Amino acid sequence: MPDIRVVALGAVQRRNELLVQEMESPETGDLFYRLLGGGVECGEHSREAVVREFDEELAVELVNPTQIGTFERVFSYDGETGHEIWRVYEGQLREAWPYEQESFTFVEPELGTEHLARWMPVERLQDDNTTFYAPEVLDALEL
Repeated sequence: MPDIRVVALGAVQRRNELLVQEMESPETGDLFYRLLGGGVECGEHSREAVVREFDEELAVELVNPTQIGTFERVFSYDGETGHEIWRVYEGQLREAWPYEQESFTFVEPELGTEHLARWMPVERLQDDNTTFYAPEVLDALEL
């Protein structure tokens, strides 16, 4: 039986945009988006985890992380059922360079895989033709 995974995600804004990870569904090839972050380690507070994940993956410092909510998702990915509890934080990046680029790549250190981060207008993430996980996160943010 699969485990429930606790994840810490960071919501970083640039004007009317959010910094998101762009991914492709292995089942359909369709693009989807989610906030950046990753797993919480045993004994680690989710606030510490989101700061660590931004440092490890993007080599940036997430400052002033403020919790905006806890969300639960049960989903299917690559033919497997997943179950995650998300702790979502709003924050800012200390470094200026991510705000100056429209998109950039980063590496997931545990898997060694390269991913794409991009700034997406909130209204596009809310569009029915765009898949953003999870839409209720947008409702909790002060956008």
